[in-house]
Amino acid sequence: MNKVTLLLALALALPARAAQVHPNQPAVKAKAAKMAGGARKPAANPNAKPVAKPETKLASKACAKAPEPPPTHAVNEAPRPAAGDPDRERVGRLQEALDAVVRGKILGRLRVGLRVEDLTSGRVLYGWRSNVLMDPASNQKVLATTTALLRLGNGYRYRTEVTGAHPNGSGAILGDIVLRGSGDPSLRPRHIEGLAEALAAAGVTRVTGAVLADPRRIGADESAQPGRSPLRVGGTSVEVHVRPGDKVGSRPVVSIRPASDAFVVVNEAETRGKGKAKLSVEVTRAGGRFQVTVGGKISIAKGEAVVNRAPPSAPLYAAVLLRHALTQAGIVVQGPAGLYTGEDRARVSTERPKSGNLLALGQAGSDVVPPLAERDFSITTELLAVHESEPLPVLLRRVNKDSDNEWAERVLETVGAEVLGGAPTTAKGVRVLRDSLAELGIPASAYLPANGSGLGHQNRVTASGMAELLRRLYFDPRLGPELMQSLSVGGVDGTTRNRFRGTSAAHRVRAKTGTLSGVSCLSGFVGDSSDILAFSILVEGHRRRAVAAVRAAQVSAVNAMMRFARNASTALPADEGDSGTDFETGEEADESEESTPE
Repeated sequence: MNKVTLLLALALALPARAAQVHPNQPAVKAKAAKMAGGARKPAANPNAKPVAKPETKLASKACAKAPEPPPTHAVNEAPRPAAGDPDRERVGRLQEALDAVVRGKILGRLRVGLRVEDLTSGRVLYGWRSNVLMDPASNQKVLATTTALLRLGNGYRYRTEVTGAHPNGSGAILGDIVLRGSGDPSLRPRHIEGLAEALAAAGVTRVTGAVLADPRRIGADESAQPGRSPLRVGGTSVEVHVRPGDKVGSRPVVSIRPASDAFVVVNEAETRGKGKAKLSVEVTRAGGRFQVTVGGKISIAKGEAVVNRAPPSAPLYAAVLLRHALTQAGIVVQGPAGLYTGEDRARVSTERPKSGNLLALGQAGSDVVPPLAERDFSITTELLAVHESEPLPVLLRRVNKDSDNEWAERVLETVGAEVLGGAPTTAKGVRVLRDSLAELGIPASAYLPANGSGLGHQNRVTASGMAELLRRLYFDPRLGPELMQSLSVGGVDGTTRNRFRGTSAAHRVRAKTGTLSGVSCLSGFVGDSSDILAFSILVEGHRRRAVAAVRAAQVSAVNAMMRFARNASTALPADEGDSGTDFETGEEADESEESTPE
């Protein structure tokens, strides 16, 4: 056999050998069948039962249980600087530093959305899943306060009014006086006292009727949703003092602050010789009064116990406070405190309080004197006294700097009521929020709002949407200056007054924090003079014990941005990643309704 014939034989033999070595490979079997002349399979027996091969069953079962392929690993969405880019080196350093943070041992195992934009040009310097909707926690307050500034304006003030008949020549107001609010979250007892002092200064000496609280918002005829009265005096609670009796088995001595005859005490507690105090205190509505029921035991050895309870009716409690303030100001009030129904009379309840000890007897001028039998409804009412809050931008500093949930909710409700009319509701506020952000050019796909505070886990926002909103706000003369003043300054005030302390970004970062269970967010501005960046860092999926580490990683990212703004090229100091001690709870349940910062 010559050399040419030998090579030809080897070439023909290789495919056949390959088919023998890999008989189960579909592509090889098809090729072998084709080379064999395409022999057909024998006809199937129609009466024979199909028998699956064991290996076929195992393969099908494995395919059914096989997990889905892992998602494609995220990469920086911003392009690498071109060769001719004058900022190529420092942009590259920033991107490398942020890559190290988001891929690091802390954030690398969590869900992260990050966006960094140059404030002046809008250039995206870094992006990491920046278009994914994530839980903003209290970053939601930026959206709510933006809406309030845009729709209400910088000069907006809340009002709380007292109306009634003009006092006669002897200083007497014939009939009732009515207290009404507009949802002021900053209303406090001192402001109620100021209204009473204003009436006294105007020469009022006596009120022949009752002190009634109107549960409707000023300018609205419909009542607010339950639990969200526009008339609510914040920073107050019913303070119940329980002091042991003189001997074991006797009733303790119960007193209430503020002192008022509107409280009825049902004392079912008992004095014991030793041990801890195990008291139960409940405050409920009973007609036009508050019933305070005290049970359990208190020890002589331990002394007095003090328990605070929220009043079950915010409007009625406001009327109680005003009536008490009027008497303190020297004005005699003949009628009780009650609720106004729009019919010039107090709401009457058929419920009677349990038998108990009144704190004071029903003397003339006390809260428990029955209403006057007859009233002159023909008397024209007028504005007698008014309290105005600080301007809206001042109130928003507490919302954003201290992350006050109650104030944030009330501000957004107010926006909805002022723009759409009627009673204040969260739904109205969210509707106006959508319209406002659309006006600013923020796409609807960048956020899903549910409320104004960020409580709960219903809100959603993207890091790109948040960063772009901040950048647009910065250059809007209507909103930018006031919004900037409302954000917490790193190392100085608000929820970040200890965060960034001792780092290069201290005093140069203004940001809004956000903390819920498993969520930590930080969005704002950082930089010097003209080199300022807008950023948003949203993190989900960590456990409670990892909160400090997540915040430290966020600090490292912001300090890397600060170094970009300063065009620094040296290594990042070791302490630049220390988050310091935050004034945030880190848990949704701890962000309570009553003026609790994060």
